Amino acid sequence: MSKFADRINKLSQFLSENQGLLLSVPTDIAYLTGFNHLVPEERESFLLITPTTNIFFHASFSPFQSPPGINAHKGCALSKVGTEIKKLHQKENLKELLVDKSNLFVDEYEALDKLSFLKIAGFDRQHIWKLRTIKDEGEVENLKKAAQITQQAVTAAIKMLKVGMTEIQLKEIIETELKKFGSEKPAFPPIVAFGPNSALPHHQPTEMALKLEMPILIDLGGTVNGYHGDMTRTIWFGESPDAEFLKIEENVKTAYQAAVAVLKNRQNDQILAKNLDHAARSTITEAGYGKNFIHTTGHGLGLDLHENLSLNWNNEQPILPQMVITIEPGIYLEGKFGYRYENMILVTEDGALEMMT
Repeated sequence: MSKFADRINKLSQFLSENQGLLLSVPTDIAYLTGFNHLVPEERESFLLITPTTNIFFHASFSPFQSPPGINAHKGCALSKVGTEIKKLHQKENLKELLVDKSNLFVDEYEALDKLSFLKIAGFDRQHIWKLRTIKDEGEVENLKKAAQITQQAVTAAIKMLKVGMTEIQLKEIIETELKKFGSEKPAFPPIVAFGPNSALPHHQPTEMALKLEMPILIDLGGTVNGYHGDMTRTIWFGESPDAEFLKIEENVKTAYQAAVAVLKNRQNDQILAKNLDHAARSTITEAGYGKNFIHTTGHGLGLDLHENLSLNWNNEQPILPQMVITIEPGIYLEGKFGYRYENMILVTEDGALEMMT
């Protein structure tokens, strides 16, 4: 049995008798079958799972070598899926089909709903996240490589900074460096923000030119076998950094270390996602910048850039060994500048391993 078939078997244990599951999220399907979607925004596959079998429908023009235990069928038209569902109804008395309503197209849902023998219900995504958030050794290795490539790229790009270059030009340099160091593609469009633009967490590069005595925020990531890297560094370009920039830099890095310390010092205590957010947020709030920390402290990472779980102030999900998360506190002063510091973290049995330095 392949690792993919084993993952499907684990997921099928959440199904009751006479119940099936139809998955359509590309990264779910990649995790469970190894299928590489060329254009994730288009429908290239479905995965049908019951307590006793699986059927993987993929576009006939997409190359796919089926791993052991995966029953692959060429063609993913919903009419073909419907035919197989009818067969399972007759063979296994399939009566209820769970679907991920967040990803199914309306016309697809309506076509399934016309199968009179079938009840359609929503699928609780927490079942699949319970599998996907705990990374196996191969996944961890891919994420470590993505982290290494990401750090190499930003280090190289920072050495190329010069007066007059634009945010867009630096973005293009970063993309070139990511590819040079082995990234399949950028994990997301790199964020490059000069000066006051750094006060917007998801600023996208413009023609703004770099000047001396100006802050630069860079958020980037590489990918390895589909697994994402994610890292943010903020620097001052010049020899005389603004006094408040130095103040928020110190506070953000202190907040980052406070969150990491919760993991490293946990002993046998259960740590919840909100505990990390509280550690970082309370540090920044005590420094007087609470209202300027305007996003969560971090998120899960893997085949998706933003995976379950979210490190927010009310999330009571446990943080478990073999999860990979980001920790990324930030302070943003509108009209002046912002500062964010972000690393990838592998949660271990006895603490945490920072994947970047």
